[in-house]
Amino acid sequence: MIFYFTGTGNSLYAARALAREGEQVISMIDALREGKLHYTLAEGEALGFVFPVYFYTVSDPVLEFVRRLTVENAAFVYAVIPCGANIGPAGGFLKSELKKRGLELRRVDALVVPDGALLFYDIDTPDNLAKQLDQATEKLQSIRAAIHRREPNRITGSAAAGKTGLAAYHLCMSTKKFHADPGCIGCGKCASICPAGAIRMASGRPVWEKAKCYKCCGCINRCPVGAIQYGGKTAGRVRYVNPALKGD
Repeated sequence: MIFYFTGTGNSLYAARALAREGEQVISMIDALREGKLHYTLAEGEALGFVFPVYFYTVSDPVLEFVRRLTVENAAFVYAVIPCGANIGPAGGFLKSELKKRGLELRRVDALVVPDGALLFYDIDTPDNLAKQLDQATEKLQSIRAAIHRREPNRITGSAAAGKTGLAAYHLCMSTKKFHADPGCIGCGKCASICPAGAIRMASGRPVWEKAKCYKCCGCINRCPVGAIQYGGKTAGRVRYVNPALKGD
């Protein structure tokens, strides 16, 4: 069983690549919304968590899910954490949180993927993005094999360091700078995909009705016409959507 959280599709792509035939791949956001937070695994079944690192820590939706989750019979617990460069103390922080739920995290792998955080900086060129995805696909094959062999690895980072990153993350959750430019077609996709439920449609335009969001960058990257902006610097920046979500 694999639980994932995704904004631009990297974690869904990774979870699907890791899943064995017939294995369940479950959205953390869907599970939270539906109140499905208790699971019993089959004998010998592994339990995976796949989610992006934000500010070198574990983001709020993942923490909420983990802190409410109960799982019975997990034979091997692992995490794969997509990132732009490295995951900082996120692995150690997750390990401490899972321990509180009676789960022993045995393996953590960082997975370098295209970084869609265009709120803060330019995204790489399309050619480089494609190369990064090819490299990530190769690495996922080796990670999948290691999980199948139940190979643990060294998990670094502390809960204290993770909480420091979490404090920085919380300072950057404001939605004030989000807006739709005149190119908006009023399709409502941004509102429908927002995992925080921070967006509603009003008179055919998106309105960020919550003061804070998860900063998953899903709305700005997945707008079909590139009309969502963040402040005055994102117009013209490359958008990124993992192929796992294209057409969704």
